[in-house]
Amino acid sequence: APSQIERLSFQKQDASARPHTSDIRQQSCELPCKVAKFPENKTRNRYRDVSPFDHSRICLQLGPNDYINASLITAEEAQRKYILTQGPLPSTCGHFWEMVWEQRTRGVVMLNRVIEKGSIKCAQYWPQREEKDVIFEDTNFKVTLVSEDIKSYYTVRQLELENLSVSCSSRLSE
Repeated sequence: APSQIERLSFQKQDASARPHTSDIRQQSCELPCKVAKFPENKTRNRYRDVSPFDHSRICLQLGPNDYINASLITAEEAQRKYILTQGPLPSTCGHFWEMVWEQRTRGVVMLNRVIEKGSIKCAQYWPQREEKDVIFEDTNFKVTLVSEDIKSYYTVRQLELENLSVSCSSRLSE
């Protein structure tokens, strides 16, 4: 076990990293998130204080409202682009799948559980084994569970996403 001095030293190192965090916060305050605050979009946000920046937000193309709480980011080291999004609400699961379709997403990584410490963090946006498929009527997408491999610390699912408006489908991993 670390000694008291080692623990204090470790805590001091952590505290010295905070100015960098405050620099990021200050820079982010300078970037607008106005679209997320529009009255018609407030119900599409899980949290009041987590909004996509206007310059990097994903815009939906098919429906009457182009808003989803999601941002496109570039990881230069990996030479890839990623979409960061909130866990969908029950009313935004269809929008989530619309975004996945429009952005030609090949995989989804969920970093939380549906329920954590008794608090709902995300709606069940994929079909459970009993259901096999779910249709999101508001956006006309159907998601089918193709396979599920449950491990001790994670689960890998193969899903099929079908756009019922154009009778076309694609496969992805979650």
